[in-house]
This record gives sequence, C-alpha cells and structure tokens, in this order.
Amino acid sequence: MKRSARIVWITGASSGIGWALVERFVRSGDTVIASARSKNKLRELQEKVRASRGQCKVYACDIRKQVQVRKIAEQIVAEYGKIDILINGAGVTYFKDFLGTTAREFNEVVDTNLNGVFYATQAVLANMIERQSGIILNVVSYAAKATYTLSAAYSASKAGVGALMDVLRAEVRDKGIKVINVFPGAVLTPIWHPKHREKYAHRMMRPEELAQLLYEVTRQPKSMMIEDMVVRPQAGDLKV
Repeated sequence: MKRSARIVWITGASSGIGWALVERFVRSGDTVIASARSKNKLRELQEKVRASRGQCKVYACDIRKQVQVRKIAEQIVAEYGKIDILINGAGVTYFKDFLGTTAREFNEVVDTNLNGVFYATQAVLANMIERQSGIILNVVSYAAKATYTLSAAYSASKAGVGALMDVLRAEVRDKGIKVINVFPGAVLTPIWHPKHREKYAHRMMRPEELAQLLYEVTRQPKSMMIEDMVVRPQAGDLKV
C-alpha cells in the first residue's frame, strides 16, 4: 500500500543523526524540511538525496534565534498547510569539566539544546493542535539519565529537554499529538572529538541505524505512543 507523503521538519540536519534522518525519511517518500546553521552542508545534503522518492527543502536557521525558527514554521505551513512531524535534532557540546566551562560555552549549549527545542516545538504546536494530529520526536541523550564527567552543560541541557517534553506530553496527549523522547547512547557523529571517534568507533552506534529505528517509531499506530526510548550501544556505555 502506497503511503502518503508526510511533512517532516528536522533540525540539526547538517550532520550526524539529523543528516541520517533526512536521508531515511526522504528515501521513503516523505517531504522533509531540513534546517541547520550551515548553508553549504544543507545544500550538499539536498544534492545527495535529490534522486530519492521524497523531497528535501533546506533552510539555514540558527535554532537559538526564536524569530528565525518561527519564520521557518510559518513558511512550512504556508506552503504545505501542515507539519506532521517535528524532529528536534540540533545539539552541541563541549567536553570540559564544570570549573573549566565558561559562561559563553554553557549558554551556547543550553541555547541550542534546550531553548532551541522550546522554540521549534512551540512554533509547530498550534498547527498540530488545530489538526488534532502530530509527532514531536526529540533526540535527547543518555547523558540525561546517567552521569558523565566533562559534560555538565550538555547533561543539564538534555535533562531539561526530557523534563520539558514530559510536561508537554501530559498537556497535549488528549489532542492527538505524540511526544516521543529518545535517549541514545554513543553514536558515531562529529559531536565527538576525532580522537574519540578513532579510538571508540567500533563501540559506537551508527547514525543510519538510529535513523532507521526512529523512522519506524514514527510509523506506529495512532492508538499508541512510545513515550521514552533508551537506545544504548551493545558493548555498553562510552565514557571518555
């Protein structure tokens, strides 16, 4: 049976998990709006998926800027009339200890990982409530559940996302909206330092593997909602 194309907005699409998610959804025929700060990377991604069944439209956007985020949401709705799925995938970190983390670094991590999720989600929510349908899928991190040294700002921001979305889920579950938090362990993406990727690549999950799993999560029946999902490497947690 042929599936109708869904309108999917993926933030943090220029690399890593976000990039892999765009590839997966477009390959299956969905229309994906991919956003990130890097115009060049987005254009490279768009060219890579050009021959796929679905479509990919790209927008350069700083997820930390609420005005930019709202503008993209408005443009999507103006063109397509709806946003079926929002995937909050943007994320940054610094591998520094608590004392060595500057206020600028802390604010950048929180602005991107937590505030950006708030901005994007709030921007799409009215449309979803009006339609009584929608999926908000958050790529959180297992760092929100376990203690990792050299990751205080990152862990705080991701734990905040989990709490924020738990409340939202309770507020909108009776409106046909699914709010899904995914807590991945180590995934082989550029967020890791090159020396860590070289040393631990064999123990990390692959972005395309996680993307496949998350795609399937968005295809579950309307009668059920996967609320929280922990996905960890088979070999165990990676602490560097």
